[in-house]
Amino acid sequence: MQDDSTGSVPVVGASGRAVDRTAPGEALVSFDISKRQLFLLLVKNKFLTLLTFGIYRFWAKTHLRRLFWQGVEIGGDRLDYMGTGKELFLGFLLAIAILLPTSIAFSIGARVLDFLGPGWIVFNQFLYITLLYGFWQFARYRLWRYRLSRTAWRGIRFYLTGSAFTYAWKVVLLSLLCVATLGWAYPALQAFRLNYQLNNSRFGNGAFTYKGTVKGLYRIYWPLILGWQVVAVVLIFYLYHSELSFGAGGRPSLNEEKFKDDAPIIFTAAGIMFFFYFLFAFFARVWEFRYLVRHTCFGRAWFTSYLTGRSVLLIMVIMFAVGFIGFIGFAVIYGAIVFMGSHAAFFLMAFFFFFAYVGVDILKTMFLMAPLLKVICRTLHIHDFGVFEETASASVDMPKYGEGFADALDVGAF
Repeated sequence: MQDDSTGSVPVVGASGRAVDRTAPGEALVSFDISKRQLFLLLVKNKFLTLLTFGIYRFWAKTHLRRLFWQGVEIGGDRLDYMGTGKELFLGFLLAIAILLPTSIAFSIGARVLDFLGPGWIVFNQFLYITLLYGFWQFARYRLWRYRLSRTAWRGIRFYLTGSAFTYAWKVVLLSLLCVATLGWAYPALQAFRLNYQLNNSRFGNGAFTYKGTVKGLYRIYWPLILGWQVVAVVLIFYLYHSELSFGAGGRPSLNEEKFKDDAPIIFTAAGIMFFFYFLFAFFARVWEFRYLVRHTCFGRAWFTSYLTGRSVLLIMVIMFAVGFIGFIGFAVIYGAIVFMGSHAAFFLMAFFFFFAYVGVDILKTMFLMAPLLKVICRTLHIHDFGVFEETASASVDMPKYGEGFADALDVGAF
């Protein structure tokens, strides 16, 4: 690991320009797959998923992951994905068998508490949402465990130790603390997530170690937390003093005429503020990624990422541009089909909607996921790579089922 005095924590506005710093003992990571093969696989997956009323999606995800995993090359060898569609399907059925009775029980509870007053209904809803959020966090950890256990490099598998239940309830408590502190506990929540997940990650008989701190994440996120609070205070202050009128009893009410006149200015100003806020949030996530990479090691091996927010933003802009052009084309063709007004128009419309259905997946996968994974791999360096080559395989208990809760709750579809 690098000494922390080298400025490993990215500061606000850091460019993170990618430079060639490879040296003996270092390894680069690359990603390369056939766009034609990816396109044909996406079309096939969507068609068979539609034909089987969604059942094929488990096998579709498996085939897509296998293609993506094999596209990642580390030290001259590619990753292997060993999961199966059957495992995902069985895991999904198991999760439904648990989640369905839980949902029914809370629904019945809501009807019973309805007789006790509205306060009990609110409590029941809060409890249900909290439990569902806990299930979601449980699903995320099981998802990571399953994917790692089905990932291998040179025949040696990754895996994840730790308890999904412990992870879930601690994340729920820290999330409630985030709400209570208006977001100031968010870096502590992220620090726990990274610590628990990365420190429980294994490759063969070796372990990954994460040495990041809550303080380091606060350096990234404090402007973001303070920023949304400033925006909220400004908007509330303006609306209270400019758009509200007070009656004889001091009860506030919206001055509809004044608000109607000022609405364009209010929404324009709010839109600009939220745009820059979310833009900064986007860059903060990139800085967090570089931070966690630099503070993670595997024995003597350590990692560096030169990923820049600008490169990721360019991918997003291209994806939205292609999506916008596709939407315009969709609208023009749809209008032409409706204008035809013939019986053939119905079949043409059904055919066209299928391609639009496939197009969304193609847009997300070919113009976001694949380019993003490529730029992440290209900017990732592994130092003292020989540690991985020396690692022997370890025998551990692998999950017998797939990402059941993740599928049932629609967590991490890819």
